[in-house]
Amino acid sequence: MLPPSERVVDTVRETLREAILAGRLLPGQKLSVPELARQMGVSRSPVREAILQLVAEGLAVERSRRGVVVAKFSMRDLREIYEIREVLETLAVRLAAQRIRPEQLRAMWAVLEQQHQAIESHNPQLYSQTNQQFHTLISQSSGNPRLHRILALLFGEMQLAFRTLSHSPAHTMRGHQEHRQIVEALEARNPCAAEAAMRVHLTNTRLEIDRLSRVY
Repeated sequence: MLPPSERVVDTVRETLREAILAGRLLPGQKLSVPELARQMGVSRSPVREAILQLVAEGLAVERSRRGVVVAKFSMRDLREIYEIREVLETLAVRLAAQRIRPEQLRAMWAVLEQQHQAIESHNPQLYSQTNQQFHTLISQSSGNPRLHRILALLFGEMQLAFRTLSHSPAHTMRGHQEHRQIVEALEARNPCAAEAAMRVHLTNTRLEIDRLSRVY
């Protein structure tokens, strides 16, 4: 059992992490230890430790003369994330095609149904959430805990940076269709088809990022 102090740090970290990913703490916003401790009703020490952990995750950054602020991602940052994902997630989905369990497949189809509802209701926040859930399920289904832990760090950064793309109807519709093709390949237990479908999906997203970088 974790000591009480460690449990408080975990609770504070998850509360702040969820607030960042949900957009309640905005990119560039200062993470003031005294203010957050006051708001959460805890001492400053666990808040300080939790913020340091968020820095290690890439969700917050230290700025000279400003302290720690919520990370703000540029298109260049997003491109770098996707370059790494193209390598790691194609490996994860290939492994998943060989190791995935029936309940994991059912979970993926359920997430895709929610994603379809997000598109129909024009809800970019829900789409972003289901996108995160979908890719997390794939990394979990790989059966490789180390690979899953590495991807989990990228997924946090990706979710924070992904909001720009999740407002594009064309991108979300195509992404949903590509997600279905990935699950169909997993259901068929076809590693080559699953890897190819994932590579197409991530490449298309990276190309969309390149297009947006020229716009912005």
